Amino acid sequence: MKNPVRSDVNAGAVTALLGFRLALAGGREGLARIVLTGLGVALGVAFVLSALAGGSALQGRAERSAWQNTLDASQSGVPTRVEAAPDPALWLAVSDHYAGRPVHRVHVAALGPRPPVPPGLDRLPGPGEVAVSPELRRLLAVTPSDRLGDRFPGRVTMTIGSEGLRHPDHLVAVVGHTPEELRRWGADEEVRGIATRSLDLFPLLRIALFAGAIVLLFPIMVFIVMVTMIAAARREQRLAAMRMVGATKLQIAAIAAAESLLGAAAGAVAGLLAFLALRPALASIRYGDYQGGRFFVEDLTVPAQQIAAVMAAVPALAVCTAVFASHRARITPLGVGAGRRVPGPPPGAWRVLPALGGVAVLSVIAVALRNDPDVARRTWVGPAANLALLCTLAGAAISGPWVCYVAGRAMARYGRKVTTLMAARRIVSAPRATYRAVGGVALAVYIATLFAGTVGIAATGTPGERLGFDGRQRPGVVEIYAGGEPETTLAPLMSDGVVVARRGPGRRVSVACTELARVVDVRCPYPKNLLETRFPDSSAMGLWATGGDVVEPGPGAAALPVHALYVPTDGSEAAVERLRTRVATLMPRAIVSTRDDDFRQQSDLSGLFGDVSAGMRMVMLFVVLVAGCSLTISVINGLIERRRPFAFLRASGVRIGELRRVTLLETAVPMVLTVALGGLLGSVPVLATAVATGMPYAGPGLDFAAHLAGVVLVSLAITTLAFPLMKAATRYDAIRFE
Repeated sequence: MKNPVRSDVNAGAVTALLGFRLALAGGREGLARIVLTGLGVALGVAFVLSALAGGSALQGRAERSAWQNTLDASQSGVPTRVEAAPDPALWLAVSDHYAGRPVHRVHVAALGPRPPVPPGLDRLPGPGEVAVSPELRRLLAVTPSDRLGDRFPGRVTMTIGSEGLRHPDHLVAVVGHTPEELRRWGADEEVRGIATRSLDLFPLLRIALFAGAIVLLFPIMVFIVMVTMIAAARREQRLAAMRMVGATKLQIAAIAAAESLLGAAAGAVAGLLAFLALRPALASIRYGDYQGGRFFVEDLTVPAQQIAAVMAAVPALAVCTAVFASHRARITPLGVGAGRRVPGPPPGAWRVLPALGGVAVLSVIAVALRNDPDVARRTWVGPAANLALLCTLAGAAISGPWVCYVAGRAMARYGRKVTTLMAARRIVSAPRATYRAVGGVALAVYIATLFAGTVGIAATGTPGERLGFDGRQRPGVVEIYAGGEPETTLAPLMSDGVVVARRGPGRRVSVACTELARVVDVRCPYPKNLLETRFPDSSAMGLWATGGDVVEPGPGAAALPVHALYVPTDGSEAAVERLRTRVATLMPRAIVSTRDDDFRQQSDLSGLFGDVSAGMRMVMLFVVLVAGCSLTISVINGLIERRRPFAFLRASGVRIGELRRVTLLETAVPMVLTVALGGLLGSVPVLATAVATGMPYAGPGLDFAAHLAGVVLVSLAITTLAFPLMKAATRYDAIRFE
């Protein structure tokens, strides 16, 4: 007696082998279908893995530099190593700059024979020893010591390994001292463990990477769908013939899956190899630290389980698409062909409700925040805004078929030309299929418009600037934040023209407004509640570090400790760097900054938005181009499906150029509508933010619109590649009846 389980397994294997044989025996048409399916899967795998690697690279960068924020765990709460070092060490970390680049100095002193050691070093530098990063070592060799080298007293004896560097171009040094020397400088923080983990500092970028992966994957899946639909009629007829000779529904599904599995599996492997080959190029992208930092290639990794999931999921989607495409042949062989002539129900107007609901909620929140800023403290505002944002995003994705249907009805009603009426008929009869090829464009344009508008608002300036108060030091002025040091320590820096801000009682900063106006952009007399006239992130450190207010000096102000110094220079790089070095030798704890440093620090945040916006533009460009390829394949598929009707039209006198115009209208209308829909809905959150904050609305700009129009025109131009097939597909022999 035969084993039924073994028989089923053998039958399944035979069915799969038959599917593979049919796929390979399809001639040039079958080979083209396999290659295009593999290309789509390869792009999907490569881009998803790149997005996942981008997130791990950002987290790896944060963890590599976590040790620089080391403090005693009881004071900071920063996670440290599980096993603390047997002996403590004194720790003083200072932020510095050189030629517009951030420099990190860590002064240490061991309090025992076995102190904690930062990553990238074998031991802690002793007194008179300095450990530097490779890039800093190179810079020290070509820079005069009075501009940079004197900031690190001692002799360079060690090089910090990559484990302790934020990126390959990181400028960081660990300077060894005696405990007495550090205590004299006020460094009393003792550490027993080195921070090895960092909080996730890049939530916005992670969200952008995830959104970019989804936006990229969606049109690629549509591309695979369109490739699967090529010659669908011929495949369905073949599968229907198999059904008529006794093949079951499951066998038909297995054959269809096997046909697409070859291209999907090859594409998954090709996508993985493409990702591995692109890792060095991805690592060379400069991001952060004032746009100067590359990535370590080893940080661009994806966990094995995530690689396995992507390698399995993306081809599985392609196989499921092929199986779904054969559903008419699985239902009944007699339904093949007839099912195409029965149009589905038109899409309902309910599809626009999520978009309208999101717009309404964002409008209500924006108006409420404009009238009463304290509304932002209520617990419901954040979840409601996030839900509204998701609703507008969902509306950009699901309302497209209804918009295409309404546009087709309008074309049919008001169109006068035959080509317009024919295109309208096609759009109205299949609005979902019309929108399917360009559905990912709505998401891409939505997200790109959102980030472009956000960057525009960030570039309009802070409220303080619009009130006429800046708070930044003037060009050429160097600010030295002393933090309450006695004047005797800073006596070598005192000279004519230096403005001294002193720390008074109640956390107030005491300095004459007329004196301060010579070195800082401030209007006199001081406005009321000066601290609230601008955001502290973009103000001078010395004025705002206490969190108090700036006032005119009163009696006895000359005896107060120094809070900050403002030293005018000629503005040259050499003068500024020499002054930084002098301050570092006199008082290593001091924070020295210039107007350019403030701008660069602000540009890190705006640069983050700018990078995300630029990245989203590239994503949008890719998505629209893939949509153009999908439209081209859709045109080819439409020519194959409507070969006989088009041949009848041509035989009845319709010119070949008119048929091409019909096809162009069928592709151009959904593309333009989709772009307009995504851009309109993407502008709503930006407008709501402008209303809520009182800032002027800054749209994406003409360059963004020109970029968008250009990629749309390119994608439509791609569809014209299928037009030469029109003449061959509509030959008169297509209307023969056998």
